[in-house]
Amino acid sequence: MYRYKRKRSTLELGIWESESARDRAIRILMKEGMVRDMEIDFRGKSGKAFTGIMSAELIELDGEQYMLSIINDITERKRMEEEIVRLNADLEAFNFTVAHDLRQPLNVINSYCQVIEKLCGDQLSDECLGYVQGTYDTTLRMDRLIEALLNFSRLVRIEPRRETVNLSAMAHEAAEVLKQTEPGRQVKIQIADGILADGDASLLRAVLDNLLSNAWKYTGMREQAVIEFGARDIDGVPTYFVRDNGAGFNMADADKLFTPFERLPETEKQRGFGIGLSTVERIISRHGGRVWAEGAPGKGACFYFTLATK
Repeated sequence: MYRYKRKRSTLELGIWESESARDRAIRILMKEGMVRDMEIDFRGKSGKAFTGIMSAELIELDGEQYMLSIINDITERKRMEEEIVRLNADLEAFNFTVAHDLRQPLNVINSYCQVIEKLCGDQLSDECLGYVQGTYDTTLRMDRLIEALLNFSRLVRIEPRRETVNLSAMAHEAAEVLKQTEPGRQVKIQIADGILADGDASLLRAVLDNLLSNAWKYTGMREQAVIEFGARDIDGVPTYFVRDNGAGFNMADADKLFTPFERLPETEKQRGFGIGLSTVERIISRHGGRVWAEGAPGKGACFYFTLATK
């Protein structure tokens, strides 16, 4: 408890890192009558500076005003947060360097495959040409994997830009893209109209792309495939979902679905790199929401996600 008017002020007592820090806190306190969770620099008894979270309010005793305050030392938390930012920056720089170093020899191999086929194709057996084509296709797949890894790592640093987003319209667009990839498939896609949400448009489009693509992939063996996008209220929280009648999964493996590069035993033959659902989980987490799945082998799956409101 600190008294405003006394021979030794709080600044003289040395509890503030600087006079400007004290003035800022006092200015807000006098205007609002209280301060809540203000991050500010202080000095401990030893004279060492530390970062604290201060909450304070004015009280009156015997006709005089006092400031009653609580200060929590968050110096270590701040240090760890700064270290995480630094490590993420280093990781991103490392990823770009590795991607560049990996892509260079890939491009050389890719080019050699094309040259061999063009200059020597008529002198090679069908088996040898098959090996050349297989090598060429593998370089393309590796390049796509590198790009997927880069995009995945960037999600750590992206801060969502929130706005009102029409998820229904996005789902229709994503569905049309899927239909164009396999125009011969008979898939019934049901999309509820008028579903709006608050979030980053480009990131939420990536969520729908991944979830609908996942449903499209795992209904591949169904003659009458059905994919549904909709929303419902769960415990008072708006919840969005993508449901399908595809291969499904064992609920004992549900936690593995969102682990990067984790492939369930029954899905190992499916195309992809195993980071689509991890990307969804990371984006939803950045929006302050959560994502989970329900399913059963041979009976389809349903992926749910929520988004924190403003």
